[in-house]
Amino acid sequence: MGQLPYKLPTIVRGKKYWHVAYFYEYPDIPGKYKKFQVKDGVNYVRDLDQREVEIQTLRKDIEIALKRGFNPFMSEQRIESQFFAEETILNLEEDRARVKPWTMIEGMKEFKKNCNQRNLSDNTIRTYNSFINNIEEWLIASENTEIKASEFSSDHALEFLNIYLAGEKLGSRSQEKLTSRTYNNHCVFFGTLFNRISKLEKKRIKDIRYSIDLDDLELKKDRAEKNRYYAPAIATKIKTELANHPDLYNYIKWIFYSCMRPREISLLQVQHIDLESRQIKAIAPTAKTGDRYVPICDELHDLIRKMKLTELPSGYYVFGKDGKPSPEKIYKDHFSGLYRSVKKKFKLDDKYTLYGWKHTRVVNLLAAGFTDPEVMSLTGHRDYQSFMAYRRELMVDTTTMKGKTMDF
Repeated sequence: MGQLPYKLPTIVRGKKYWHVAYFYEYPDIPGKYKKFQVKDGVNYVRDLDQREVEIQTLRKDIEIALKRGFNPFMSEQRIESQFFAEETILNLEEDRARVKPWTMIEGMKEFKKNCNQRNLSDNTIRTYNSFINNIEEWLIASENTEIKASEFSSDHALEFLNIYLAGEKLGSRSQEKLTSRTYNNHCVFFGTLFNRISKLEKKRIKDIRYSIDLDDLELKKDRAEKNRYYAPAIATKIKTELANHPDLYNYIKWIFYSCMRPREISLLQVQHIDLESRQIKAIAPTAKTGDRYVPICDELHDLIRKMKLTELPSGYYVFGKDGKPSPEKIYKDHFSGLYRSVKKKFKLDDKYTLYGWKHTRVVNLLAAGFTDPEVMSLTGHRDYQSFMAYRRELMVDTTTMKGKTMDF
C-alpha cells in the first residue's frame, strides 16, 4: 500500500479560536503538502465542555472523509459524486424533492435526540431542555410554529431574547428583570443549537443553507455584582453588629462556612447533617446543582455542636419558624428583612446580600492558598470550566504579586 496523500487531522485550541488542521499533498508536487484549517462553527459554542465535544466530532468527521477518499483539491461537484457513489445513495434528486426542511420545533426535537445519542450528562440535557422549552413557548405564542430552522434569523432570536424572554415570559411569573447571565446563556445556546442541527440537516438535504448570523447576538456584560464580596473592613463592622442578632449571625455563619445557598439552608433539616461522615446532603431541587454533599469544616462542626442540632428530632429545620430550629418552615424573607436593618446602619446598597457571604468565603479561601478543587467541593460546581467562569465573575486573581517586591 502506497503512502497516503494526507496527514491525519489534529485539533488546535488557540487562545481565541479553535480549529482542526490537516495536510494534503499537492496533486502535481509529490511530497509537498498544503495545510487546511476547518472551524465549521465550533467557536460559536462558548461552553468549553460542549466545544470540546464539537471539535472532537469535527476531527473525526474529517478523518473519516479523508479515509474514504476526500480530496480538498477536487471540485465540489466531483466530491459530491465521490461520496454519493460510496454511500450508494440512489435516486438522489427524487429524494431531495421529497424531503422537507425541518421546522424549528422539528429541528430542536432532533437536537434533543442527538444529545441523548451522544450520552451528554443529565445536567447538560436538563439545561438544554429548559432553553428549548422557552423557545418553543415563544414559537407557539408568536404563531411561528411553522418557521423553518434554516430560515430562522438573528432578528427572530433577538425578538425572543429582548421581547418575549425579558417581557412576557418572565413578567408572567414574577415581573423580574432579565439578568445578563440568563440572556447570555440563551445566546450561547443558540450557537450550540444551530451548530448542531445545521450539521444534522445537511445529512438529509446536502445543499441546505441556514440564514442565522450568530455574530449579531452580542453578549451582555455580566459580573457578580448583585451579590458583592465583603471586604475585610466592612465584614468586621457587620460581624460586630451581628452579635446583637444571634439567629441571623448563625444563619450567615452557615452560608459562610458551608458555601450553601440561602435557599438550601432555609430548607435544610437535621436529618441531612452527618457529623460522623462530616458532610451535609443538599437535595435537589433544593440544591441548584442537584443532589450534592457539602463537607463540614471544623468551624461549621463547632457551630452545629453549639446550636445542639444533633439533639433535635430529625425532621426539624435548622432554621425554621422565626429563624430558630423548628418543625415548621421559616418565612421566606425572614432573614433578609432582619439583614436590611443591618445594611441600613452602615449605608450598604442592595448589591450587598446574604448570598454575598458565600462569595466572600470563596475569595478568602482562594486568597489563603486553597486549591481550586478544594474550593469546588464547597461551591458545588460540576466542572472546572464553570468554576473558572465563576472565579472570573468574582474577579479573583491569586496570581498577582502580593508580597514585598522592591523599594522605589
